[in-house]
Amino acid sequence: MNNISISRRRFAQLLGVGAAAAVARPQLSLAADLPEPMTPDGVVRISYNENPYGPSPKALRAMTDAFNLSNRYPIERNDPLIEALAKLNGVNPDQIILGDGSDEILKLCAETFTGASVGKLVAADPVFESILSHARVNGAEAVKIPLTGSFSHDLPRMGSVKDTGLIYICNPNNPTASITPKKEVRDFITKTSPKVTILVDEAYFHYADSEDYESVVPLIKDHPT
Repeated sequence: MNNISISRRRFAQLLGVGAAAAVARPQLSLAADLPEPMTPDGVVRISYNENPYGPSPKALRAMTDAFNLSNRYPIERNDPLIEALAKLNGVNPDQIILGDGSDEILKLCAETFTGASVGKLVAADPVFESILSHARVNGAEAVKIPLTGSFSHDLPRMGSVKDTGLIYICNPNNPTASITPKKEVRDFITKTSPKVTILVDEAYFHYADSEDYESVVPLIKDHPT
């Protein structure tokens, strides 16, 4: 299971306001110390979740400083990071798993909790598609349940699917930027059989500033498995 205090929806609204302001006042520009966007024709592809300015000088220095260790396996250096993440999130170190980006974690979950002998994957529609592809490769049936009229996950329908191995909740959801209310998520986790694994993808939780949103990380202590 997986603070900039701004929702993606509000961010889009502000972006629209900013674009209008840029048209009205063309003298406005980015801070002078930022380089030109490193993208074709200077286009900033917001939907790609990229940093269009490239790595920061500090990041480049850190990479350069690590070159002399690049011939070693990284696993022995995982522990300090895991300890720090566990302390930050208030969980045990053995409840932390590192991945090469979130997609690797999604792939591992699909391989572990879905498949012909394990169960189906249940996800919203639309949602971040990566885990559905991994589940299908693993031989699992991927069941897609349409979002509600308010663009939240239809948790009752998702929970009613038979022979489920993994339920995937993306909150805030990608690509709709919508939130599934915290009470609905809490109740759903409480009522779902412990035989079914619930994966909550919180990749965009930094953008969620709604009082109706909360991370599920604090719930892990009550639902460790």
